[in-house]
Amino acid sequence: MTSINKYEKETISGGNSFDYAKNLNFSKLLIDWIDYKIKKVSNSLKEGKELWINVKSPVPIYYIEWNWWFRKWAYVKEKNIILIFDNADTETLKHEIIHSIEYKSPIQNELYEFYELAKNKISEKSFDGNTVSFNFRKNIHEFIADGYSKDSFINALKKEQLYEKFLQKTKYIFE
Repeated sequence: MTSINKYEKETISGGNSFDYAKNLNFSKLLIDWIDYKIKKVSNSLKEGKELWINVKSPVPIYYIEWNWWFRKWAYVKEKNIILIFDNADTETLKHEIIHSIEYKSPIQNELYEFYELAKNKISEKSFDGNTVSFNFRKNIHEFIADGYSKDSFINALKKEQLYEKFLQKTKYIFE
């Protein structure tokens, strides 16, 4: 039985659930309705090893022959698969592998509290250079995946002196 903590209940009843539902429906649509060709099949254990990610339970990765400007990836939680399009890069693959791991761990309340702190502290000024990404604000799952995969966000966490605490608060996910 899956337990839902108080923050997840709030998200399900409102909050970020609309964005998640929209993404989820799109991923279902992608798999069931769009004609695409699978170039290669791999798994998160093999690919994760090359990216220095400790994967305990491998997830199939389907490399899709299709360069779609709107989307580079999809982790489909219900089917426990990762789709990677031709225009994806290593950062994207790492991000989706992290999702395949973190979605299987219940989110601790103290991580939600830290997430709120980070959302309030990280601003456009937190990012160096031309890359500014607020993807982490979509939901806590994006926060976790971005914190392990997106260099610009990792650097923003470091700049705001939040990175070490982020690693401490999320390490249980990978144990």
